[in-house]
Amino acid sequence: MFLLLTVSIIVLLILYVKLKYFTLRGPIPGLAPHFLFGNVIQSGQLLNGVSLPQVCSKFKLRYGDIFQFWFGPIRFIMVSGITDVQHIFTHRNVYEQGDIYIKQFGILTPNSLILVKGAHFKRHATITLPLFRRGKITNNIDLIVDCTDKLLANWRTRPNKHVHCDIVQQCQNLMLQIFGLIGFDYDLEMLDERGSDQNELGKALFDLLKAAEFIIFAPTFMGKLYTTFSGRHRRAKAIIKKYLYKMIENEMA
Repeated sequence: MFLLLTVSIIVLLILYVKLKYFTLRGPIPGLAPHFLFGNVIQSGQLLNGVSLPQVCSKFKLRYGDIFQFWFGPIRFIMVSGITDVQHIFTHRNVYEQGDIYIKQFGILTPNSLILVKGAHFKRHATITLPLFRRGKITNNIDLIVDCTDKLLANWRTRPNKHVHCDIVQQCQNLMLQIFGLIGFDYDLEMLDERGSDQNELGKALFDLLKAAEFIIFAPTFMGKLYTTFSGRHRRAKAIIKKYLYKMIENEMA
């Protein structure tokens, strides 16, 4: 009798957790998530190595520009329509960051602009957003073109049959190089011929990005343990901090 009661309680508890935390909510379409794993098995991410962009493209074709997606126990509303994305980012007073997003990424960068909201966001935005206004970009169009030409020149030095498998990373380096020059008049050396894999800052930023990819899907306690005890992560943050101080000193000189 006791065994039967125990089994019944466990089954009811699992059913409760499934219905409360692993069930589609509201009118937004999506794929019904698995218990504990969400959609990561159904989408092929966990077992077949399907990348997140491929998953998003597949779900967009099936469910439209806005859909629900579950990374394990974490539910996300995925927005892929460019007009919807523009509307959200230009109306941050209406569309605040989700608490789960802030909770996860806050482990890495608790005071970054993308994580704050309300009055805190307005204070940060007043300082940083002017860097991205149209006037700031158009006035530096020659600088942007020069940086792009430098990246293309680096690519042309490779053999004709060389296949560039790191174009995304190279474009990220290009954006960082442009941002450093426009925002701080500082050369981050992200486009040097030696490559970003030999660039101290580039390696640190890559390590931080890899940590972010892990933390966003991991339980909060695992993310905190990683950032606390990972020597690689602490070293990356120290390097980035060093370069930030260099940029500040260069700007104030």
